[in-house]
Amino acid sequence: MSKLLVVFGATGQQGGSVIDFVLNDSDLSKEYSLRAITRDATKPAGQALQKRGVEVVSADIDDSQSLNAALAKAHTVFIVTTTVYDEHLKSREFRQGKAAADASVAAGAKYLIFSTSPACEHLWGHPVDSFDSKAEIERYIRELPVARMFMQNFLTNQIPRPIPGQEGGELTYAIANFISPDAPFPLIEAAKDSGKYIAAILTAPDKYVDSILSAATGFYSYREAAEIITRITGRKTIYAQIPQEQWTSYLPPNYQRPMGAMMCWIEKPGYYGPQSKELVEWTVKQARGKLTSLEEFVEEHAKEMFPQ
Repeated sequence: MSKLLVVFGATGQQGGSVIDFVLNDSDLSKEYSLRAITRDATKPAGQALQKRGVEVVSADIDDSQSLNAALAKAHTVFIVTTTVYDEHLKSREFRQGKAAADASVAAGAKYLIFSTSPACEHLWGHPVDSFDSKAEIERYIRELPVARMFMQNFLTNQIPRPIPGQEGGELTYAIANFISPDAPFPLIEAAKDSGKYIAAILTAPDKYVDSILSAATGFYSYREAAEIITRITGRKTIYAQIPQEQWTSYLPPNYQRPMGAMMCWIEKPGYYGPQSKELVEWTVKQARGKLTSLEEFVEEHAKEMFPQ
């Protein structure tokens, strides 16, 4: 009988990547059956998973009864939480992560795989709510009785935008932020590569007990990212370093403080802390399959960055 892998966030980038990799891997697809948890299994994304042979169940992470039913007979559970930028960010995310973990243990799951972040405030005294909330969940999970920036950001909140005031001729685009142009930060192609890391754990779970995978293809700076986008798309793109107050003013009120703190953290001490480079280098060696470079991502998504 195959082991049951239950995936939270199955219709999102990370959870979807896990499901894609397992379904397409000849060994893992035999070893694991898949159950996807989503708030509404009748929506198109859930129906698409069902057509691929995935069991899809509806469950509300704030409804213990539906959560317990969704996790019944789970062998391994992949948990990813949703960050909502408001005054309840930390308390809500911790509550929901705790509920998923508790229900997994109650169901008898042997392994929990949690998408965590660095414990910024606990380890270095620099609070970053959207990281610290996940780190607190991780600490909680580690006490239970149980044996990152995405490349997609360049298609959404960090998409290159035309510099105002240009008239005629070739446009110049800018990616704006307040951190140093050469500050390195790790990037991962979340939709394609998240599953490659989880697959390593699923293949040899005992090897990774108590381990943290600092998932990323490698490190890039905003200056490098702009140069890569220019070279591959032919659209001149620069990095514009602007004052932090100006950058945060463009964000919705609930995003300003946590996002500002996150970007400061990325510049110093680094996304995964002072040992970011070493942690990522080790993690890259664990991944199953070739990871996606930023160059490859930009080439694939150039039309989305510059639709005109």
